[in-house]
Amino acid sequence: MKKVLAGCLMGFVLLGVLAGATLYFAWGLIRPVVSTVTDVASGATRLGDVMDIDRELRNTGSFEPPASGELTADQVARFVRVQQQTRATLGDRAGMFADKYRELSRRTPEGTVVVPSLQDLLGGVTDLSNVYLDAWRAQVAAMNDAGFSRSEFSWVRLRVYQAAGLEAVRYDARDLAEAIGRVADGANLDLPTVTLPDAPAANRALVAPHRELIRSWLGMAFFGL
Repeated sequence: MKKVLAGCLMGFVLLGVLAGATLYFAWGLIRPVVSTVTDVASGATRLGDVMDIDRELRNTGSFEPPASGELTADQVARFVRVQQQTRATLGDRAGMFADKYRELSRRTPEGTVVVPSLQDLLGGVTDLSNVYLDAWRAQVAAMNDAGFSRSEFSWVRLRVYQAAGLEAVRYDARDLAEAIGRVADGANLDLPTVTLPDAPAANRALVAPHRELIRSWLGMAFFGL
């Protein structure tokens, strides 16, 4: 009987050790996500005004994208003006977005850039909360000057970056603000993945003269701006 009890006791001890080890390793896997969610939810307090900024847009109309997916020269020119004005308003602080992007991104041994995950982007946004709010306000003011609605600007922005070879730029400020709001409410982090056909040749031709300028906005672009 003593041997049986000892064996049972040892079994419980081993089960306890195994359960503890399993929990330890499982926590090691999910801790980065839990930490990100916690940080973003905390940062959502500092970004509490972020969803109100778009209410300053004067053009609230809807935009019907062309079936061809082609940009116009006017749209590209207006988009470039918006981004230049936003960058100019931020001044030296614009470099903070590039610094944070470099901090979050990495390269594979083959040299391919690994795009930061949505969790990383949201964490980066909360780290940049003060300058992020100022950047979004500046962008909305520039959108008003250029006559953009949010729906047209989002459509143009996505296709300009695609035509410039920056197809990984998939989220805009509104997307990230909605994600931050969902995290603060305890909901899922995921956003739908946008799948685009190849950039039309007309778009690539319109964007080509601005390609290097557009690439210089990469840091801001990855944070939805």
